[in-house]
Amino acid sequence: MADTVATGAMNPERVTRKAVVLFFCTGLFMVSLVLAALTAIKVHEVHLGPVSVLVPAGTLAFCLTYLATDVISEVWGRGYALCVVLCGLAMRVVLALLLVYAMHVEDVVPFISAADSWTPERQAEFVSVFSSGNRTNFAGMAAFGVSALADVLIFHHMRMRDEGKNRLWLRNNASTMISQILNSTIFITVAFAGIQTWAAIGSLILGQVLVKVLVAAFDTPLVYLLRNVAQGRRLLDMRG
Repeated sequence: MADTVATGAMNPERVTRKAVVLFFCTGLFMVSLVLAALTAIKVHEVHLGPVSVLVPAGTLAFCLTYLATDVISEVWGRGYALCVVLCGLAMRVVLALLLVYAMHVEDVVPFISAADSWTPERQAEFVSVFSSGNRTNFAGMAAFGVSALADVLIFHHMRMRDEGKNRLWLRNNASTMISQILNSTIFITVAFAGIQTWAAIGSLILGQVLVKVLVAAFDTPLVYLLRNVAQGRRLLDMRG
């Protein structure tokens, strides 16, 4: 037990609040990452006063991944956060492979065929939706790999630099906003080049950045709340 406490490892025989928050953040990260990939092909038009911008439907889900990694970085450190990010990247590869299997397995495996209820029309619609998802999934992997690593490294650098200065709010927002700009630029360009006009692509990038910046600002209280629960602090403790 003494060794467990000294190293910060979890006691497998006891469920703690810290363990629950870690599993919650990891689960939130993975679910949001997958949903962001599957729903990104749908585009919303968001009206912000006199300005209208195009925003992929997966944007909100993707923003939640940064909330999760910032909490993990703050409580458990850079190593845990990088582990979650790399596992998430692996899950994106698994997702792409499973989508290809679901769409085309009947074409390559002779002893598997579609059920009678699965008409050619339904297959065409199914492939139409999820083949688009393959491109957005590839774009998401490229953008995610760069931006998520940038988020973790920027957050950790600022955490070390500002230790003891009560600037969790600053590193949460700065790391997220910078990495989100990187993500939006890479993702939208790769996912929609040749499908949308360059004007629409510019609007999509602007729309994603605006929405992500707003979400980053509003998720800061949740970062504090989850950090406080994990560390056994008062729920409204704003120190750190």
